[in-house]
Amino acid sequence: MNNINKKHGISAFFFSYSSYIGIFSPYLSLWLNFKSFSPAEIGVLMSPMQWARVFGPPFWGWLADSGKDPNFAKKLIAVSALFASLISVLLFFEWTLVSLFFVFCIISFFLSGHIPIIESLAMQTSRGNMGIYGKMRLWGSIGFIFSVLVGGLIFDFYGIQYIPMALFICLILLVFFSFFLPKKNIQKNNQNFVGFEKKLFTPRVKVFLFASLFMLVAHAPLYTLFSLWLENNGYSRVEIGAIWTLGVLSEIFFFYFQSTIFKKFQVKKIWVLSFFVAALRFSMIMFSNGNLLVILLAQLLHAFTFGAHHSASMSIVSEWFPSNAQSRGQSLYTMMSYGIGGSVGGISAGWVWENFSPESSFMMAVAAALIGGFFALKAIKL
Repeated sequence: MNNINKKHGISAFFFSYSSYIGIFSPYLSLWLNFKSFSPAEIGVLMSPMQWARVFGPPFWGWLADSGKDPNFAKKLIAVSALFASLISVLLFFEWTLVSLFFVFCIISFFLSGHIPIIESLAMQTSRGNMGIYGKMRLWGSIGFIFSVLVGGLIFDFYGIQYIPMALFICLILLVFFSFFLPKKNIQKNNQNFVGFEKKLFTPRVKVFLFASLFMLVAHAPLYTLFSLWLENNGYSRVEIGAIWTLGVLSEIFFFYFQSTIFKKFQVKKIWVLSFFVAALRFSMIMFSNGNLLVILLAQLLHAFTFGAHHSASMSIVSEWFPSNAQSRGQSLYTMMSYGIGGSVGGISAGWVWENFSPESSFMMAVAAALIGGFFALKAIKL
């Protein structure tokens, strides 16, 4: 497989995976609300995707790095995606809170290793060139936009009850595109665990991981309850989809031009700045009172709070972990940020929403972003 086909395979996988997220993040809370679950229960039911990233990525990352066959990583992704799609059929039936929680846990576990492994394959294929990486990664953003817009139209005209079918279709696409992924470079030496362990216990890596955790705590109200908040403020599902789309369009803009941006400004400084931009973004939502212009301006900042933050984080992980332990480095980052940070943030946001006010959950986001910014400043000084 030549380098162009490798990039196309990774781009297609980013597209299909993000299509799934484009249904899950904006619309699942609306489906759960339709099923008469409370905001606190919705926070709990949406948390398995994050909790699975606590336990799943280390397991899948270890498997991917330990395989002797160059095709082992792509086979691992294909099989796990197939199991996730089969389990998702259970969403077509009625379940109690506890039963539905376990269904989401199983699906999320099988999907939890995909992004860390794909990110390591993307960095391997791009050879650390953030411009090439950005042009592959932006296809994830395009996939998200595609599903959030098409989903918004379908759910507005035909009903939110079609969410399980949409998720199932996205997972089948994931299985299909996994066959076009590139082979993983296999290291001949056996020192990868030692190199990984040494990097893991350095002070700057620890502080970097704590900063990443708080950044995802900050984003949790957005990922779990933002659509519900918009609906409560009178926006239709098509309008909600369009608002999400604007944020992702700004992210695409950053991914496309990030090579130029990273050449002009230091990656680590951009990473630190993203925390304080996040605090500004969630402050704007908190005080917006549902005003469309303020919401749209806040969504444009997604270019920085996700696009810049994510790419800078990938660059830091690639730099700070040895080449023969990249999957585990990516998995550790995913575990601490999207796993622990996303889970704690999602459940906390639901509890704060129900016991105080919807806007209070965004106040929590502002505080988390500022705490993360403090850790980020400390990390780059070590």
